[in-house]
Amino acid sequence: MQDTKGKVIFSLLAGATAGIVTGLLLAPETGDETRSGLKKSASKFGEDLNKLFKDGLSRFGGGGASAGATSQQQADRSAADQLLNSLSSPGKSSPIPDPVEEADSDYDGIGSDTRHSAGYGRPK
Repeated sequence: MQDTKGKVIFSLLAGATAGIVTGLLLAPETGDETRSGLKKSASKFGEDLNKLFKDGLSRFGGGGASAGATSQQQADRSAADQLLNSLSSPGKSSPIPDPVEEADSDYDGIGSDTRHSAGYGRPK
């Protein structure tokens, strides 16, 4: 099989470059107008991105409980913290069974033994 990935990438880059050059040459605006339009678009995009970033920071509160969090959000956070602490605390039995303890010790992962099929042991 021939290596055509390089040819495809080169073709894509050549096509994109040709499209950009053609678009700039056939644009109805002068160069100054195009540059000022691009500058306005970039600054507007930067302002929108900055606003989204600030909204995200205020929404998530930077790690701690934010001042704008509702009592339901705080209750959800505390419940999640309790669940995580109960799962990671030593000495307590895990609510999820350990698959190593339940697994057959003689099973090596290959073979056609019916005990190791997907439906074995399940009610029919």
